[in-house]
Amino acid sequence: MTTYEEVALACGLDEQKSRRYVVYMRGRSWRAKEATHCQTGYAAEWAERFKMGVEYVASDLEGRALLDAMKDGMA
Repeated sequence: MTTYEEVALACGLDEQKSRRYVVYMRGRSWRAKEATHCQTGYAAEWAERFKMGVEYVASDLEGRALLDAMKDGMA
């Protein structure tokens, strides 16, 4: 796997969580590292956090700000 979409599918995220996950991962300035994150399992760790609904708690301040922006429709 080399894309966040592939990881989301493999982890069984539903459509809404998959979209949020991909926006989050790319919004974290991690786009340049996308293939590496997918190949090393880091992306799958985050997909599981989204699947369990703990992405907000697991995020740092930057990540929480992005999630808040997504909730408000800005991202």
